[in-house]
Amino acid sequence: MLQLKHLALYCGFLAILACQLAAQEEPVTTTVCPNSDDDGPDRDGDLCENFQLIRDLIDPEVLANLIQSHYQCDSKFRKALCYYNTSRFHLVIEQLQQSEAYATLLDELRTAGVNTSAIDKIADIFDCIVLPLNTTTIEKCDCRAVRGHSFIGDVLAAMPHQQVSDYSYTSSVRNTNFGIFRETITSPQFQAKLRSNLLKRDVVRALRVLRRNGWDLPELLRGTMSMLSW
Repeated sequence: MLQLKHLALYCGFLAILACQLAAQEEPVTTTVCPNSDDDGPDRDGDLCENFQLIRDLIDPEVLANLIQSHYQCDSKFRKALCYYNTSRFHLVIEQLQQSEAYATLLDELRTAGVNTSAIDKIADIFDCIVLPLNTTTIEKCDCRAVRGHSFIGDVLAAMPHQQVSDYSYTSSVRNTNFGIFRETITSPQFQAKLRSNLLKRDVVRALRVLRRNGWDLPELLRGTMSMLSW
């Protein structure tokens, strides 16, 4: 589920938000961002906190069942998890991190007024959002329940649309850091630059590597855009 370079951050947020898991059998530590005193989005809040708040809107039991079912029944999903956090995966991520396209993407966000400290490093995005998957506890699942489904599609269906919409709306009204981030990445201008960078040769090459290993960025991007438009 992924594709490279200029899409990196964008992918980073959604890939992660959409996937919300880590292919690790050992427990991992997720970066915990400090909560604001407000019930709503923090004006100058770290994007990590915003990502985690949206992620946690999904019923944890429902999410756990989705992860287990797709891991057991979806070969593409299983391949993606097995590839995640390997040396090969980190090599591709490092290529993204060092790319001019990613630097340009961050510059675009900073120019728009976004505090990018939580996403300056792609690895930090994963550390913030991903959740551990302990394959030793997976029970036998009824694969008929997820046959023909994509994990991202099922996650989006499980998310409380109204709560996500309310959070996004409040962020925009308050002009919070997340609100500015959302407005920027969903703008036609930003999207046009994003698409043009997908055509670069080194980007295409890396995207193919990721896709072969289960990470399909276009699907992640569509899921992200769908969620942010609620």
